[in-house]
Formats: sequence, structure tokens, C-alpha cells
Amino acid sequence: MQGVPEPEGHLRVLTDSLRAKHAVEWRDGVVEDRRYEYFRGKDFAMYFKQHPEKFSSWIPDKSGGDEDAQIKSITELLVRKGFIRRVDRMYKKPKPGKKRLAKWPKKLVPVRDRELQTFAEDAFYAWMYDRPASPYLWLWSAMIAVAVLAACLFPLAPYKIKIMVVYLSMGLLITLVGAILIRGAVAGVTWMAAGRSFWLLPNVLSEEVGIKEAFWPLYAMGEAEPSTITNIALRVGFALLAAGVSWLLYANAPDKGQAGRARDAFVDFLDRIPDQLSIGGATQANSTRPGTAFDQSRPDLQNAAPRT
Repeated sequence: MQGVPEPEGHLRVLTDSLRAKHAVEWRDGVVEDRRYEYFRGKDFAMYFKQHPEKFSSWIPDKSGGDEDAQIKSITELLVRKGFIRRVDRMYKKPKPGKKRLAKWPKKLVPVRDRELQTFAEDAFYAWMYDRPASPYLWLWSAMIAVAVLAACLFPLAPYKIKIMVVYLSMGLLITLVGAILIRGAVAGVTWMAAGRSFWLLPNVLSEEVGIKEAFWPLYAMGEAEPSTITNIALRVGFALLAAGVSWLLYANAPDKGQAGRARDAFVDFLDRIPDQLSIGGATQANSTRPGTAFDQSRPDLQNAAPRT
């Protein structure tokens, strides 16, 4: 895709406002091995109807009061000036295991037919110029540089900083793994019991949404499956398998003594982490620590040479 537009005065001001926060909703997509921001036609039409005053100076008189004609004329103007270009999803069929097409596809292809470079609510349009840099972009760039520098200097960090980083990393890892296991267990139990899954944070592992949308909604119910004999037998089979695995885990669970020893071993491992993190800690400790009885039992090699 080519055709990055030159600044068009007030029209560039309009397009920048359309790309501002809380304006026309957009996502990132890959078009011909390059990343673009794109929006949907229906989101553009919705924004136009909510804020018609922003487009008033660009609406031709011949369009009258017909909103659809006005939206079409604005879209064609942006296409003609090179600010946007119509694109289409690369894959026309849902992915294996999915019943619907992605609302925001990751990969798109340009629509090369000029006659199709018109407005349609079910179409996608890619912005053909880079978004104006915001102060937050510079702030995040500086924070990333500081984070990289801090990671490089981690071996030289004080003892307390290293301990804090280790415990924080372990806590985050345990939290993420635990949340994923609980999420899967809840979905599995509800599917085996009712034939439909209850998902906590249904979009958290999705590749089709951004970071903000990944944590919303908090829960969702999956589509109900048909109550066929095969489906019921499959659910009963998985329920029996889950019950058998749970019984095996319970029957072979360690007793209180073994669990206590495992806990003590884990605590001892955590206590040894500071020594492993300290640079040259062992060498420095050996050089400054007073000799023990075991150290004093070593032979005196300097005085052990034969006299001549």
C-alpha cells in the first residue's frame, strides 16, 4: 500500500481529531507485511452521527440532510486525498475451532478495485499516515529505556533490590499460573455439568483484542451445545476422568510430615537465594570470615617444604 498524504490544512486537523482518544475506535493490523491502524465503517458512521458538527465544513451542499450520503461523501473525500484506504480481511472463514469471524482481524489485504473505494458499514479502512506523537509516547519510550538500563545493571543492584525482584517475579508467575488453572477448572466443571462453559475473563488469552479489552468483560457464558447422546456421553466421560484423577491425587497425597519437609525445603531454598544473587559473596565471605576449626585443620604448605 502506498500513497501517504501530504498535509491538507483543516482536513488534516479533522483526521487527527478522528484518531484522538475516545474518537473513532481502531485496531492495529498487518497489511502487506506492514502494520497499519484501521477502523470499521460502522464505527466511523456512529461517530459521525454523534458529532456532526466536526464534519459540517466538509459536507457538500448537494448531499442535503441525508446522513448516509454525507458519510459517504466524507469517506470518499478522505480516500481521494489519500488519508485512508479500504482494506479487507485476509481470511474469509473462521479459524478451526471458532464459529465466528474475528471482529478485528489481525491480517488484512488492500482492496485494489477503485470502484470499491466507497463507504460501507461492514468494511475496514486503514489510515495511510502515522498517528501524531503524543506526550505519553515520549514518556513510555523514556521508561522503556530506563527499564532496559536497570535490567543491564541488575547484577550490580543492592541485595534488597535483588530479593524484591526475585520475590515479585515468583509471585507474579504463581498468580498467573494459578489464575489460568482456576479459569480452566471453572470452565471445565460448568461444561461437564450444564453443557456450556462459564469463563472468567474470557478475552484474557485472546489474540484478537488489545490489552484493555483482554480484561473485559469479567465473565461470560459460552454457547450452549446441543444435548445429543454423543455430547452427553463425552461430558460424562470427562467427568469420570476428572473424578479419577482427583481421587488418585488425593490417594497419593503426601502426609503431614512429608508436606512439612517439602515446605521446609522450599523455605530453605528461598533463604539461599540471597547468597546466590550476591556478586562474589562467597569469595568475599571466605576472605573476611575468621577461620573455623575446619579451616585451621588444613596443612601449612609453606612450612611443609623439606629443609635443605
